[in-house]
Amino acid sequence: MITEDWAPYNYRDQGKVVGFSTEIVHTVMDELGEHYPIEIYPGARGDRMLKTLPNVMHFSLFRTPERENRFKWVGPISKQAVYFYKRKDNPQTYRSIKDIKQARLITVPHKGLVASRVAALGITNVIKLSEREKQFSLLFSDRAELSVNVSPLGVAHYLKMMGKPVDSLVATDVKLVEFPLYIACSKEIPDEVIQRWQKALDKVKASDKYQQIYKKYLM
Repeated sequence: MITEDWAPYNYRDQGKVVGFSTEIVHTVMDELGEHYPIEIYPGARGDRMLKTLPNVMHFSLFRTPERENRFKWVGPISKQAVYFYKRKDNPQTYRSIKDIKQARLITVPHKGLVASRVAALGITNVIKLSEREKQFSLLFSDRAELSVNVSPLGVAHYLKMMGKPVDSLVATDVKLVEFPLYIACSKEIPDEVIQRWQKALDKVKASDKYQQIYKKYLM
């Protein structure tokens, strides 16, 4: 079992691998009665291990058309969406991309899925920043009007890191992108193993435990 450093889904805290997806995977292993150590590797190394080693499961990965036939899949662990966020005290309503384009300034990541989607939609009133906390800080200082970068779980995580109430930013009605997160598995893993893991994950997702874990990271 491997993953990469991507809070709040999977990350290292005080030497332990933690996070929303990590807890779900542990719960699935409990359901199966199987327990394997989880190691964090840089994204490129994890991808290489998944492609070249015969017995690897890697979470949380996007299940993209390019990856579809390279691996076997268990999931989704969750379906997360990225919205445009505003300060809680901002009375302006945003219902469409047209409204978004009229905002004064929007903070976005400097690269990646979100940045690419923003550019594809022709949204140009942006400032690109690498640090999530900096993106939110510009909102709180009123230098920017909107921010788009992570899912609701991610927003809650970074607001807590900044010492801000989790409701100090609110999602607008405008969703930028939705992405399901999966466990990607080496092609050599037998189908019966994949099916057993899928059945266990489905059972966990239908349980109160899943909602408890989600609310823990959201609140």
